Amino acid sequence: MMYAALARCPLFRGLEEDKIKEIIDGRGDYTLNDYRDGEYIARRDTTYSGLMIILEGKVHGEMTLSSGKPVMIEPIEAPRLIAPAFLFGGYNKLPVDVVADGPVRIMTLHRGYVFELMQNDVVIMSNFIDIVSDRANVWSKKIYYLSFRSLKEKVATYLLDHTSEENPQLPMPDIRQIAEYFDATRSAVQTVLAEMEKKRLLENLPDAVRVLNRKGLEDILK
Repeated sequence: MMYAALARCPLFRGLEEDKIKEIIDGRGDYTLNDYRDGEYIARRDTTYSGLMIILEGKVHGEMTLSSGKPVMIEPIEAPRLIAPAFLFGGYNKLPVDVVADGPVRIMTLHRGYVFELMQNDVVIMSNFIDIVSDRANVWSKKIYYLSFRSLKEKVATYLLDHTSEENPQLPMPDIRQIAEYFDATRSAVQTVLAEMEKKRLLENLPDAVRVLNRKGLEDILK
């Protein structure tokens, strides 16, 4: 079960399950921990000395604003890595709390062992670099979205970036996730989507949004 999950993990992409078992088995440079729903897996500003891999379940990052309100940063499901970009470097502390969403099993690979794995296997090293680069791109896009003045501009940009003329339909995650992504309330996001639908810029479907007028969305950004 553990090795089957690792075979689907981006860090070991391209490696067979038997090969992963050969690499990991017998070393003892990892720990396995189980968590209950709502339990804190790690706390913000704690030293990140081992790479955490979600073997089972889902977690989310959480940050508390100065007002005391907790804000969910991003849900992460198995078999992804938790905060790989903060494992190495001069500041290797977690930027957010990590909380379990339901039952979760976490494998933690010691930092020195991860470095050894990358030295010994170019596939793992390449995968790790790709993972960190992809996360950097995601966060740079998020900063770009948040730099816009209005929520309407943020939503328009998001829809334009995630659809095309050939594929105008975008499956929508839970509206709460979208709202937190834009640092807005659910009702505010729903209001913007409803206004755009009235102007025939898009169509709100039960579980998706279909862009009807890309030019109209582009005009919002001018």
